[in-house]
Amino acid sequence: MHNDRMKPVFRLVCLALAAALTLAGCGGDDDGGSAKDGGSSSSGTTTGSSESGDATPGPGDELALGETAPLTWKPKADLEGSVDVSVDRIDRASIKDFAAFKLDKAMLQSTPYYVHVKAENIGTTNLSGVDLPLFLDNGSDVLFPSAKITAAFKPCPSQPLPKKFTAGKKAALCLVFLAPNKTKLEAIAMRPTDEVEPVTWTGKITRPVGEKKKAKSS
Repeated sequence: MHNDRMKPVFRLVCLALAAALTLAGCGGDDDGGSAKDGGSSSSGTTTGSSESGDATPGPGDELALGETAPLTWKPKADLEGSVDVSVDRIDRASIKDFAAFKLDKAMLQSTPYYVHVKAENIGTTNLSGVDLPLFLDNGSDVLFPSAKITAAFKPCPSQPLPKKFTAGKKAALCLVFLAPNKTKLEAIAMRPTDEVEPVTWTGKITRPVGEKKKAKSS
């Protein structure tokens, strides 16, 4: 873990789309590579904290894929949650996967990423339907939230935490992020508020499992 890089306060950018799809951000470049360096906010308050010599990741730490970080935050004014979160895999996908959706020019020039996340409810509250404060960091001063896909999207559903996500429950999620044109994903950032430095995950960017199988059979 590293805590030697302070980032400026980020702006949160959201774009609304038609055809039952809301995508945040737009983008991309490059096939493969790695995510480097490392949100902005849900309406919340705190994250896990770490002191010198403490192995628990905290604000400003940079983690490898698969490592777990604690998060305590307020996704709603009357709800506080505590979860353990890990970003396990980042796939660079193709905008062709979204052929069934109506996309504008900026969207068509974007690069989608499928980010595979695991979460465990380590608190006492029911976090059903809550979005984790995870964002795409492309190295700018803007953090891009995940897409909200209300229609069925098999490659990567990009849904919030499932129903009955109560104490002790675990969930595996796939979230869609778009990097703006001529940029690429450098890290996935977890940032519940603007006042807290994000925890970031970086690592090797892969291709979706389905694409790997197609490549082997062709």
